[in-house]
Amino acid sequence: MSVADFPRRSLRSRLIALAGVAVIVGVAMSGLWLAGVFDSASGEAATLVTTPGVEGASGLAIGPLAGQIAPDFELSDFDGNRRRLSDYRGKVVYLNFWATWCVPCQAELPEIYRLHQEYGDQLVVIEINKAESTSAADSFFQGIERDDGGKGVSFTVDGTDPTATLYAAYHTLPIDTLPISIFIDARGVVSKVSNGQLDFDGMHSAVEQALASGS
Repeated sequence: MSVADFPRRSLRSRLIALAGVAVIVGVAMSGLWLAGVFDSASGEAATLVTTPGVEGASGLAIGPLAGQIAPDFELSDFDGNRRRLSDYRGKVVYLNFWATWCVPCQAELPEIYRLHQEYGDQLVVIEINKAESTSAADSFFQGIERDDGGKGVSFTVDGTDPTATLYAAYHTLPIDTLPISIFIDARGVVSKVSNGQLDFDGMHSAVEQALASGS
């Protein structure tokens, strides 16, 4: 073997090594995709949109606090359909931010389902998953044990907030917290905000307050 063979062998070894790395990365990416980390069904990012005014309340500010007009947004539901908050003007809306890893959220969701069943068409429930894949959120909902002994929950809108854009717009505390519950009256005005877990009586009281506020 001549000295000239060494650069050729060295180059060939490097190419083989790079090819091996590419295969390893490809396998790892495939695993992450299957695990739902890169989920093509997560839908488009949730976005804030121009908020319609409230008739007879032109002086109200737009914001996430009680007495303000709830910021309008558009998000994808679990089926990829785009939904807007303002589509539900005329009804009381319960916005709930949650995540699969949040223990208080896990305790709240069966209660929210029970509340939704009680109020029926009077109440719109928009569940907004914070920064997780659609498949993870959907699978979690399907596995929830309900108070009536059944299994699986679904709401008016089972939505996703992949980049936590809406969470940032509605979160008002100096530290991150979940769950967050925002109750909005039929006009589109925030009537109550709750950071942290609510029990059923607290949810019921907040809905009644929103019903009275928008009448």
